Amino acid sequence: MQINYARKEISCKVVFYGPGMSGKTTNLEVIHQKVPDENKGEMTSIATEGDRTLFFDFLPLDLGKVRGMTTKFQLYTVPGQIYYASTRKLVLQGADGVIFVADSNPSKVDENNESLKDLSDNLEEYGINIREIPLVIQWNKRDLPNALPVAELEAKVNTVGANTTEAVAATGEGVMATLKLCASLVLDRLNAKDGDPQASPVVKSGSKLGAAAAAPKEEEAAAAPKAEVYVAKVGADSISRTFFLQYCQMQYRLAAKEAEVEDFKKFSKDEYKKFLESLINYSLLLQDAKKRSVKPPMDKINAQIDAFKKKFGSPAELNEYLNRRKLSLDALKNEATKNEIINIMISEVLPDIKDRMKITEKEVSDFYNANKAKFNNKPFDDLKGDLVALIKGAKKRSALEEFYGKLRGQAEIKIFEDKL
Repeated sequence: MQINYARKEISCKVVFYGPGMSGKTTNLEVIHQKVPDENKGEMTSIATEGDRTLFFDFLPLDLGKVRGMTTKFQLYTVPGQIYYASTRKLVLQGADGVIFVADSNPSKVDENNESLKDLSDNLEEYGINIREIPLVIQWNKRDLPNALPVAELEAKVNTVGANTTEAVAATGEGVMATLKLCASLVLDRLNAKDGDPQASPVVKSGSKLGAAAAAPKEEEAAAAPKAEVYVAKVGADSISRTFFLQYCQMQYRLAAKEAEVEDFKKFSKDEYKKFLESLINYSLLLQDAKKRSVKPPMDKINAQIDAFKKKFGSPAELNEYLNRRKLSLDALKNEATKNEIINIMISEVLPDIKDRMKITEKEVSDFYNANKAKFNNKPFDDLKGDLVALIKGAKKRSALEEFYGKLRGQAEIKIFEDKL
């Protein structure tokens, strides 16, 4: 905590902690997008040895004051990979509160517990008891079909008795509620007895009283929610601007040709329009898949991920690549899931797709001769496999466009360009 008496301002530090790929950065991105521009600073990336720490500060106008001073929050997120332990410990220094982002996947219970112990150990080195610092555990990824029940997560992971929330950070659900709860606990601590910000907290994180004390602020926030902004309506589904901006960043990270991508890419109006058309198509795809009860086979999805992992010599190389691209394995799995849904859907909607996807020797030869200069006149036999893949890709895109055209012809679509 830092106090600026001249400006009558108290700065509080909240750190997002948790295992790798649990959704810490996604939480931070969602908050940064939701907070009004005039109340926040720029999202900043601190490059350290082999990793990046993200942070920004913001001024919440609905959480009250401490001793007549305005409260400003600085939000940090730390890398979850085991070999970034020194960075995690460093970023915790001076933390006033912690949001622990836990993965609801049953296979991640051990990683959640290891990361929570890591948090406890690091806090201890600063002389802080994990049960006394304002702490909120966010059960993230509640949209997973196999997500553990919250009661089971509480029993297996929440050994410190912390306050908890549920979230789907990828869509923004529960993110602001988690932050508000943690911020309320931090302010409870600062408004401790005798009005001394350094005094012991009146309410300890993890107590039932702590949850009750924060509840009125939560109820006030719920009573006057900020209106969500939407960029499009696709049938019964509305696409929020927050989700759309996340989608744009993710598509950029997946498709970028350069080795390392920007932290937060700025797009032109035309680029936003293209991304929105793509997202509308994907929304229509999911709606139709739901009607047909289409469920992509997990073995094929996992096979795609395994094939991707094999491109790297070690887990460290894989993580290095993901960090450079600002990606997670969950993002890649989502893309693999989309690919499998597409394959199933076009085979159902376009029954002649197998015949259309067949490629003759003449097609390959004609394609090679028409594009020989682009291939630097390399021999046909050396390029044949790549040529077949290119032709297949073009045919699949053509089939997809036809498929999306059919879906669009049956759907009611509204686009709000002024919100892009």
